[in-house]
Amino acid sequence: MNILFVCTGNTCRSPMAEGLLRQMAEQQKLNIQVQSAGVAAFPGSPASTHTLTILKNRGVSLQHQSQPVTAELLQWADLVLTMTGSHKQILSQQYPQALDKVFTLKEYVEVGGSLDIADPYGGGLQDYQVTEKELEDALRVVLKKIISF
Repeated sequence: MNILFVCTGNTCRSPMAEGLLRQMAEQQKLNIQVQSAGVAAFPGSPASTHTLTILKNRGVSLQHQSQPVTAELLQWADLVLTMTGSHKQILSQQYPQALDKVFTLKEYVEVGGSLDIADPYGGGLQDYQVTEKELEDALRVVLKKIISF
């Protein structure tokens, strides 16, 4: 299965989700390919320092360069998980052919309340750790759903 995570700049949330899910899938020996992109990404930017710190502390090495969402990436993906409702809306407008496989992460895992993952951009490590916890909880459910199919 190919999963694409989407956020705004592809430097904080989506690369963190990419690294976390890749590690979880490897630990469970699941054949899941993961990429990330941004709806307003500047190509070639590194992941944020705090994202890399969080992943490094978990033993995840991520060689990341930001990339914008493209039709090719959406075609590659079996499942597209956005960090916010506005990201989903942008993709729905720009790529209506992919609508059936685009969900917010929290919508996909059927979490009540806000459908948005907290954006730590510009914050400190503690803000990124809040996002890490939010992503980790949601990604555990994603894996359970994938395994049950």
